[in-house]
Amino acid sequence: MDMNQYLEVFIEESKEHLQTCSEQLLVLEKNPEDLSIVNEIFRSAHTLKGMSATMGYEDLANLTHKMENVLDAIRNSQIVLSPELFDVIFLAVDDLEAMVMSIAEGGDGKRNVKDVVHQLEMIEKGESPFSSTIAEIAAASAVLEKKEVIAGEYDECE
Repeated sequence: MDMNQYLEVFIEESKEHLQTCSEQLLVLEKNPEDLSIVNEIFRSAHTLKGMSATMGYEDLANLTHKMENVLDAIRNSQIVLSPELFDVIFLAVDDLEAMVMSIAEGGDGKRNVKDVVHQLEMIEKGESPFSSTIAEIAAASAVLEKKEVIAGEYDECE
């Protein structure tokens, strides 16, 4: 079967589903207890995953599948929403949008999404991909504070 005849429909519907995901994520941020919003995002992600796999865009389908797994755990109250979790889901949607735009521009839709996939997998397992980031931020902050103190001491000598 020649998939090129369906490409335009795939691109337009993908854009619509990704727009729904983005808009509903913003609504969900304001109403994190409303699981009907999660269900709507899940449906759009699920449809996008199926369309991507059918069209042969495995990278797009795989990333969407990882996002879908996290959304499923949220709607089943296995994962609690947090600002950091929203950040990861928004990153995934951004990557999906870039992949669809690549396809729309004649590209292959491939993108390095290893980091966001890893974060989604950790979230799905109940692990926090954020703890090391927080530790890294704290360490970097301590180094900056130390440099500021040293710089301040030199300034006083002048």
